[in-house]
Amino acid sequence: MKKVLLLKSSILADYSHSNKMADYFIEQWQEKNPSDSITIRDLVSNPIPAIDAEILAAFAPGDSKTEQQKAHLALSNQLIDEIKQHDVIVITAPNVQFEYPFPS
Repeated sequence: MKKVLLLKSSILADYSHSNKMADYFIEQWQEKNPSDSITIRDLVSNPIPAIDAEILAAFAPGDSKTEQQKAHLALSNQLIDEIKQHDVIVITAPNVQFEYPFPS
């Protein structure tokens, strides 16, 4: 039995072609591998905070961390564990005019 992690990142939800492709992939995977476990992480409905100075400081050596920094470290550890626990990782991303959107 394999464990599949699917990461969705389109803000268009059901109108997104990348989300539709991801849903199709999962449907096909489950059809061919019914005993496999699938985890879907929607990065739009459950966003991960952008790295800023406070998050960076959480990773600095030392034991004096704010509660917020401890929370950032806990989330980081949770996400790393989630990746390690899966055998297959599928990342979907919007593709706009054959380019990946990046903030300017």
